Amino acid sequence: MKFLFDNNLPPALAHAIRELCTGETDVRHVDHLTDHHPGKTPDLTWIPGLEGSWYIVSVDKFNKSRGQEREALRRAGHTVYVLDPQWSPHPFWKKSAQLVSWWPHVLEHARLTQGGVHRIPWRHTSSKKFFSL
Repeated sequence: MKFLFDNNLPPALAHAIRELCTGETDVRHVDHLTDHHPGKTPDLTWIPGLEGSWYIVSVDKFNKSRGQEREALRRAGHTVYVLDPQWSPHPFWKKSAQLVSWWPHVLEHARLTQGGVHRIPWRHTSSKKFFSL
């Protein structure tokens, strides 16, 4: 599996998750968009430019450009995990800790899922459910 954190999330978070995944034999990459492209690269440029299927982690719902971004994601075979809007007001360290709590469930879900857009809620409850958008 290959994960890409987009520009709405800090590179340090992506790289920290990468280090935490070193024991996951099926995780080949955990990168930040800036590891592949300049920071201001438009979504419609980098989405189709990624080789193979990726799992993209973002706070962006990819609803700009009249659905062209979602169509580009679908055509490229990428799967998206969108952090719920409730993540936004929290500071970096709290978001980081919460994503680390969610990450084993993201991996489990990604192993069973290909394609689509899935929302990661802020609250980490016993149901641990993702919601498809």
